[in-house]
Amino acid sequence: MFKDLNSFYPLHLLASLTLLLLAITSCSNKSFNLVAYDISKKSGLRPIEIKGGDFVLRVYYRFDKPGAPLHVYLEGDGRSWLTPSRASYNPTPRDPIGLSLAAQDDAENVLYIARPCQYVPFDKNPNCEYPYWTHKRFAPEIIKSVSAVIDRGKQMAKAGGVELIGFSGGGAVAILVAAKRRDVTGIRTVAGNLDHEEWTNHHKIDPLKGSLNPVDVAKKVSRIPQIHYVGMLDKVIERSVAASFKQRAGGSKADCVKIKEVLRAGHNNQWEKLWVRLNKIKLPDCELN
Repeated sequence: MFKDLNSFYPLHLLASLTLLLLAITSCSNKSFNLVAYDISKKSGLRPIEIKGGDFVLRVYYRFDKPGAPLHVYLEGDGRSWLTPSRASYNPTPRDPIGLSLAAQDDAENVLYIARPCQYVPFDKNPNCEYPYWTHKRFAPEIIKSVSAVIDRGKQMAKAGGVELIGFSGGGAVAILVAAKRRDVTGIRTVAGNLDHEEWTNHHKIDPLKGSLNPVDVAKKVSRIPQIHYVGMLDKVIERSVAASFKQRAGGSKADCVKIKEVLRAGHNNQWEKLWVRLNKIKLPDCELN
């Protein structure tokens, strides 16, 4: 990560710089953990770390009724970039919107999953490198890790069906996970990145090389009841992204795939205030394959 600095700094200064950056990252991670702790404590969600595939993931859960359906919340990409050209040293979100949504869900079994490399110290996650929160944020190993943690959560809750709820990049993960499973009864995405090629083209930014694209499995998941909430004030992920996904799912024939426009919502604001109401909107009435 720091190899390019060798040509600019003597080794002893480089070592000091590295230690300083790690210290800053550690302090930031502690403060971000406190934000997540406060949100989870108020809602009765309990923290745990679960190994899934190549990563150890932070999870918050509340299991009140064994056998009841499990609502799984998937966090967004977090702090991927410090500047448009400089990757973050740690993707842990300052404002974990996915967790805030999970905290308001009154379902009997709720499971929140932070993305790989968020919250958990890197010494527990030796595979964490910046591509996994930049261009490889939806890599196959990321999807495999999240799905494995869902399996563990299902076992703990003794749950049958799973409903996936993903915020921003977590929406992409929800679709990609659903395409690999047969127990998903519903999907809700909030400001979801459902076609990252459409997204990168629109913003004229580098493509997400190494990432799977949800739009490529749109047809495969088209019989799962789903709602994709789009903020009308969202300038980060605009309606065209969800529209592209729906078109690939079958367009007007994709009765299970609904787009819900939300007037007062931007990308990172208003969702917590609106979620109790939005979460009560019934999923499309269609048959699963």
